[in-house]
Amino acid sequence: MPIMSKMRDNMPAILVGLAVLFVAMIVFEWGMNITGRQGRQYESNIVGKVNGQEITYPEFEKVYQNAVDNYKASTKQDPNDQAIAQLRNQVWDGLVNQILIKQAAKRLGIIVTDQEIVDWVTNSPETLPDVIRKNFEDSTGQVNRQILQAALASNRPEVQQFWKNVQDYLKEQLLQDKLTSRLYSAVRIPEGELRMQFAQQNEKLNTGYVLFQPALLYPDSGIHVTESEMRDYYSAHQEDYRTQSTRRLKFILLPLRPSAGDSSDVQSEINRVASLARSGTDFLELVKEYSETPYEDKFISHGQLEPSVETKAFSGKKGDIIGPFVASDGYHLIKIMDEQNGKNEYIHAAHILIHVPPGPDSTAAYKLADNILKQARSGADFAALAKQYSQDPGSAQLGGDLGWFGKGMMVKPFEDAAFKARVGQVVGPVRTQFGLHIIKVLGKDSRELKIADIKMSIKVSQQTKDDLKQRAEDFIYLAKQDGFDKAANTADVNVNQTPAFTKGKIIPGLGNYEDVVKWAFDGKLGDISEVMTLNQGYAVFMISEIKDASVTPFDQVAFQIKNLLTRKKQFDMAQTYANQLRQKLSPSDSLSKLPQFDSGLRYSVTGPFSPATFVPGVGRDFNFMAEAAKLNVGQISQAVKGNMGVFIIQLLSKTPFDTTAYKIQRMTMMQQLMQQEKSNVITNWLSGLKEKASIEDNRAKIFR
Repeated sequence: MPIMSKMRDNMPAILVGLAVLFVAMIVFEWGMNITGRQGRQYESNIVGKVNGQEITYPEFEKVYQNAVDNYKASTKQDPNDQAIAQLRNQVWDGLVNQILIKQAAKRLGIIVTDQEIVDWVTNSPETLPDVIRKNFEDSTGQVNRQILQAALASNRPEVQQFWKNVQDYLKEQLLQDKLTSRLYSAVRIPEGELRMQFAQQNEKLNTGYVLFQPALLYPDSGIHVTESEMRDYYSAHQEDYRTQSTRRLKFILLPLRPSAGDSSDVQSEINRVASLARSGTDFLELVKEYSETPYEDKFISHGQLEPSVETKAFSGKKGDIIGPFVASDGYHLIKIMDEQNGKNEYIHAAHILIHVPPGPDSTAAYKLADNILKQARSGADFAALAKQYSQDPGSAQLGGDLGWFGKGMMVKPFEDAAFKARVGQVVGPVRTQFGLHIIKVLGKDSRELKIADIKMSIKVSQQTKDDLKQRAEDFIYLAKQDGFDKAANTADVNVNQTPAFTKGKIIPGLGNYEDVVKWAFDGKLGDISEVMTLNQGYAVFMISEIKDASVTPFDQVAFQIKNLLTRKKQFDMAQTYANQLRQKLSPSDSLSKLPQFDSGLRYSVTGPFSPATFVPGVGRDFNFMAEAAKLNVGQISQAVKGNMGVFIIQLLSKTPFDTTAYKIQRMTMMQQLMQQEKSNVITNWLSGLKEKASIEDNRAKIFR
């Protein structure tokens, strides 16, 4: 293949790949927040500022369009409103991070020259990122330097544009490499930390212990806590009782659902396709052109299709075109391409389930089941009986219908009874672990079909979206004129209220909506939002409550403080008592002797456990585990406060430190800990940059 043809053929993939990597790599693969809302261009040209550096609308839109193109290439569909919001937020976070990183690199004196990029491409092309290097590889996967040099020397505009994109991308990556090298230079993993990590993962401890339960030894009624003590504690722990600033919002939500017109449009379209199919147009070509799902050239058996589609499909024969008909996932037009008898038989059955309570009440359950069985066998409508009597919530409202199933899909007694019965026969009661079943066999079949399915789901059209947005805009106008609640009454929509929430991203009951939270904390009481796009639909919010950060008054937390100080005194007294008893043991004594001094105490043994997991009988108690790990075999600890109470611990056995295994695992552990530490360094560094930065976000004004 000529070199230029190879370049042209690869150009779309190159540019899409570079665009994606450009955004992804400049943020060190730290991840991006996925939240936001869609919008349209505003009169302002500035999407935002980072420490005074502007992010312009054209700049933002260029990266965003690249992200959309990549989304389409990977998903084979256009992004919906939610995906658009996610992509816009990804692009925003990426551009903010890019600016912060470049600004930090400049302060640190880190630069990347054009010559460094030239040297990289010409001298070490084998180390280029895959998305670039693959364009110059031969059939063996090795870089062909002749292809590379020819591409470098080309004057063709598309190739020169390619190199410009490559240069921009490589500069970003090299800047990243230099910056991360600087940040990582101080990362060290001490030998002691490695040995501790190995011990936690590989050592097994076995301990005996005695638990002193503070509340049993010293009941609440015997503990006196004065108001002076409570106020002293309150004064010394003001931060513990500081509440964050919170907001509450009233909102109306217009659900984003397909309209009757949307359904009618899809119905008209699939009817038109059905006419083409019945007039002789190749059905598989119609599938390729119109169906949302591709044709699969394979046989399917019962139970593999959506129930309403299955019913239609298995009612036909080879060559039949069935439909159009509507199912739970949209409209379908199907053709039976082929059929055969399979090796396995499938059953279509319905059942009525009666739970059997333990004890004498079980007799009543059997009587009820027998009565229902008699009615069913006497000709009563089985579906009606199921709706009336069945205690299976999944199938009762479906008339007991369980759909089609094969062997191995039901519990054995149920399966045996169903497969032995004839079509139309009612059998039972059959006892299983779920209760008593009365079963009616509705069908038996071993056929397998090969079907082509033209599926068109009913989607929300742009017109429906526009209509809903206009309705929301109209509501905003009314709300500003008449008040939020009165406007809701006029517009015939429900007013909802959020719980109080703090600054962040999550609104309880709604989800992750950073832009809504930001608006709520930037606004004042009574402010009404623009139209906001949520996953569920379009919303309009009003700030209904503002509570600033404050310290909770003493009177409101006095009871809580009293309980806390009571528990602390109980633990202190239990620890003192435990240490007094501990002194009665000699160094050679077993801890099992301790209950001789107090018959209310009990000696227990944990059995082997790893310090990195949890202690049998004790739970995940870090104080217990840390104290046990410090002991020598046979040594008895002093009293230690744990989650459940106060413990005295004796180490009974400990697997020795395996030096050979440690040497083998050391490098792997080192790499894992280094990677964790590097990730922490980068995360903390970037978080620090954002906290100190002045970031102006105008997206709420530009994208609505």
